Amino acid sequence: MSALQPSNTTPGKACPFDIKGGEQLKERKRTLTHEGHNGYVHEVSSPDGINLGYYNVKSSQAGKVIFENQQPFIQLSYNLVGNKSYHIDHGRKILAAIEKQQYNYLYLPKEEIQLQWPANEQLEIFELGVSTDLLLNFLPEEHPLFPIFSKSMAYNAPASLSKMNLPLPSTLSTILYDMLNCPLDGRYKQLYLKAKTIELLAIQLTQYEQIIGVPKSEQYSRALKKEDVDRMYHARDIIVGNMNSPCTLIDLAHQVGTNDAYLKSHFKQVFGTTVYGYLQSIKMTHAREMLSQGKSVSEVAYLSGYKHTAHFTRAFKKHFGFAPGIMKK
Repeated sequence: MSALQPSNTTPGKACPFDIKGGEQLKERKRTLTHEGHNGYVHEVSSPDGINLGYYNVKSSQAGKVIFENQQPFIQLSYNLVGNKSYHIDHGRKILAAIEKQQYNYLYLPKEEIQLQWPANEQLEIFELGVSTDLLLNFLPEEHPLFPIFSKSMAYNAPASLSKMNLPLPSTLSTILYDMLNCPLDGRYKQLYLKAKTIELLAIQLTQYEQIIGVPKSEQYSRALKKEDVDRMYHARDIIVGNMNSPCTLIDLAHQVGTNDAYLKSHFKQVFGTTVYGYLQSIKMTHAREMLSQGKSVSEVAYLSGYKHTAHFTRAFKKHFGFAPGIMKK
């Protein structure tokens, strides 16, 4: 969804958006350097009913964009850094408030929606809009999300389809970056985006069952309690804050008030990977960001905690499938 477009909108005037707008793949990249907004925007829309937006923005004043949907669609809203909120009823009611390292499913009908974000905070987010038809093709009727989605469509009412924001695992953010940096063009890029969208849905629908709950027809529940999820979030925050000087698994478990066996099993259930896997993923993702900002491979290796550039190069290639030097060409 082309949401964060402060240069294209004015207060009280809606910015129209159509999830199926166009018969060809469209892509736009731009830098924001005016009206108190500074950052980078990268948007890709596909005739398959897929619209990907990446926004890395900092505003000197609270931002608000009003947009008007031309038809209903599903918004998969991911926050890497910063906070944002969706508002309905002309801004009087909050539909969803999403914080850093969280995501949610939103059903957005044909009506006016407001997106707001606070002043003087870095905001780095992905917004993936998909048509309702596309989601229905891959959402099993027995999945716990199906009745919620069906009810929202029947009443044509905006809704947050998950009762709580879900933790954003590194597997999802890696896929989103892959979609953004797809090296293909034209119909092949369109095919790639659709395949990656399906991959995202497969991972997310699995995570939804694990955290929110499984169908009542099943004989057991894999749902986690809120305190379990909160504890794993705490562990995640410790990992992120100390990624270049990580503590041992036992120390991490003690810091969040549990043991290492509990930490290992519950962390993987919440974030879809092991503690070590998550640590490596955020280190490599951060390294990729530094490379894209123009830093040298040796500098990034040092800042990532590697004594030897060759060791960093091997780890980077193992994670992304290509050497870091490729990004410097």
